[in-house]
Amino acid sequence: MAERTIQQYADPENLKIDDMSNIRTIEDLREAIRDLEHQNYVNEQHMRKKVAQIADKLKPVNLLKTAVGNIFGRSEARTTLWRMAAGIVTSFVVKKFFRKGAIAK
Repeated sequence: MAERTIQQYADPENLKIDDMSNIRTIEDLREAIRDLEHQNYVNEQHMRKKVAQIADKLKPVNLLKTAVGNIFGRSEARTTLWRMAAGIVTSFVVKKFFRKGAIAK
């Protein structure tokens, strides 16, 4: 269970979980402890980096950018937006044209 937790959050490229059954001497134990302490340091740095990335994504400005990008980034939304803009511009031009024509008569 603990191994799965470590693998879930650890940097997958630097993950080193070895079988500890080959430790025979005090020097082997010290080396294993050094390896585990180093792995712990690497995992902490990886998790800090992940937390910083998540915190950056949760900033209000970035949430807004993501929401706008999701809404207007789709091709259907862009097509609909362009049609709406074209309709508004056409309506504006037609109203201006007919008002001037009505005033001139």
